Amino acid sequence: MAYPPEISRIDANKLKNGQEHRTQSIRGKELYLRRGQPFSITLLFYNRGTENKLDNLKLTAQTGPYPSQQTGTLLQFPVTRLRENTWSAEVESESVNPLSLTICTSVKACIGRYSLYLEGTYWGNTKSYYLGDFILLFNPWRSDDDVFLEDEALRQEYVMNEYGLLYQGSKDFVVTTPWNFGQFEDGVGEICLRILDMNPNFLKNPSLDCSKRGDPVYISRVLSAMINSNDDRGVIESCWDELFSNGANPSTWNGSVTILRLWHNSGCRPVRYGQCWVLAGVMCTVMRFLGIPARVVTNYESAHDTNLSLTVDEYYDETGKKLEPTEGDSVWNFHVWIEGWMTRKDLRPSYDGWQVLDPTPQEISGGTYCCGPAPVKAVKEGDVDIDYDVAFVFTEVNGDVIHWVLRDGGVEKGQVDTLTIGKSISTKSVGTNSREDITDQYKYTDGSAQERAVFEKALAKLKSKKPFMDRDSVIALDFNTSLKLAQSPLIGQTILLLYRIYNRGFEPKRFSIIVSAQEMMYNGKALDQFWTDSFELDVSPGKDMETSFQLHPFHYQRFVRPGNNIRVTALTTDLKTKKLKLSSKNIIFEVPEIKIQVYGAPQLNQPVSVILSFSNPLNEILNNCVMTAEGTGLFPGGPIRAQMDQIFPGRVGFVRIFCVPFKRGKLQLEANFSCNQIKYIKGSAIIEVPWI
Repeated sequence: MAYPPEISRIDANKLKNGQEHRTQSIRGKELYLRRGQPFSITLLFYNRGTENKLDNLKLTAQTGPYPSQQTGTLLQFPVTRLRENTWSAEVESESVNPLSLTICTSVKACIGRYSLYLEGTYWGNTKSYYLGDFILLFNPWRSDDDVFLEDEALRQEYVMNEYGLLYQGSKDFVVTTPWNFGQFEDGVGEICLRILDMNPNFLKNPSLDCSKRGDPVYISRVLSAMINSNDDRGVIESCWDELFSNGANPSTWNGSVTILRLWHNSGCRPVRYGQCWVLAGVMCTVMRFLGIPARVVTNYESAHDTNLSLTVDEYYDETGKKLEPTEGDSVWNFHVWIEGWMTRKDLRPSYDGWQVLDPTPQEISGGTYCCGPAPVKAVKEGDVDIDYDVAFVFTEVNGDVIHWVLRDGGVEKGQVDTLTIGKSISTKSVGTNSREDITDQYKYTDGSAQERAVFEKALAKLKSKKPFMDRDSVIALDFNTSLKLAQSPLIGQTILLLYRIYNRGFEPKRFSIIVSAQEMMYNGKALDQFWTDSFELDVSPGKDMETSFQLHPFHYQRFVRPGNNIRVTALTTDLKTKKLKLSSKNIIFEVPEIKIQVYGAPQLNQPVSVILSFSNPLNEILNNCVMTAEGTGLFPGGPIRAQMDQIFPGRVGFVRIFCVPFKRGKLQLEANFSCNQIKYIKGSAIIEVPWI
């Protein structure tokens, strides 16, 4: 009796396959492949002579807990002839032992973990072999993949780059924040797949969920919901309170890897806490690992419209203090989301390309807290009636702001501001650490006839879908005001503001001006008002006047908290007509940088000495100072913390740390500084490791 041969060893050719599939950077024991592309495996059998041969070879690949041919999660195909972009296989050589197979997956295949089996007959007996698992990813290098990106430089930036820059601050003072995406770090791939398996769709119907995983639109929408924890066992719990009790201040995170590992190691309990840039950074990591090109985008003066009116209502009292509106509309100082690159086969071809995806839980979409994918092209053209959430994103970048003032027991309407929303929309440039302004991809020039026409088009589409309250006409004023900073202040310095008023009328006017300052959270939530002043001005017709006022450190210093800003308002009233105009200025403080100095030439797998230093800008001693550093491609893998007890005014505090580069090429090192008086100031450096 002839016994079928047994396999003694399976060689997944991980190095060769990894290079050809561009997955060699993924650190881990698994075999990672990109769909629609051939790969090879080699089988070595025990004591198998050259005269013995397995016949009628057939392969089976299956994914998910309940694979089936009907759902496309179980694939069976003969080992006959290799065909590009579809499930097929062939014998690589005439050798019987070892047996080398070349296998190709479908370019439309569901992504995820697959188990691979080989079946053959030996002297009439059927024998089945388990060949192991592989993880299939999207393939932006294949022209017929839905995530294909034509330019290699773009693929390197938006798929392969493990570090990047996020932007915070304000439109007048952009703050650059380094971020370690780390999508190829040890264990991150497993965590990304677990995120997919924890989504409610999978838990309810795993077979159906897995069958949809070939569609980047579906995957990205699932991730938008799963990065936040509002409806599920998602990765990050959001918090906009001031205390962040029982969790980390969002400003302390330097990257995605620690967050993902904390979530995974805790049994999928949400990590506390994150805000918009943290959620966007983590989602970008998962998208890039799965093979969907992604980038992080910051929108300054970002509107949050709660009722799809395309407008945001802001309310102030008679001193210029911003009040919390009952309906929840707000203007965020900045808001961060991501874009994913994909084909929109569910829409017309003109909507392919970059899609807005926002994991920050602001509004419910399709029954859950997620947003997108919304085609950027649809946002620009005001096509607010297509999927998904285009109307919400449109208002974020191009809504109008209506100012209301509570005075004398009533509510008075100020001007409709059509120019404030959606400024300096920013992302990291390709191949450099500079900032790219992509505002023109989202909107036409503010105030232009084309931009206003798009706004009216969007408004008309929303009116046709549901009852809608018309906006009142813009109130005409014969005077104008502005409020400007003399210069961006360093924390601890006196703030000098310039107020200008222009009388466009034909007669003299007397104005009452009330100026005030209050603390604001970056998401537009109003906090304490801590300073007010008032004065009157006489302005001749056709003339303008300018005056200045100051905010001293003793006014504002105790109100400066991480991520917050100061809003200064000037409420101007024509004393004769009682018409009013409100001008405002958000102040983000410049902070001294953390200097990162590397000593000596970094060598692979050798300790490198790094000095982190910080100069105290305040006129007081900084106590309980902590420096934290973290990077990609460096040991140790987690944050390094060092304590500095005190830094005297005008003096420099520094610490020495040691880390070990284990990856060739450019490595990113980030650091932040915190103490009781100043919190979470960041710095970054790039370490070049030679090829040795």
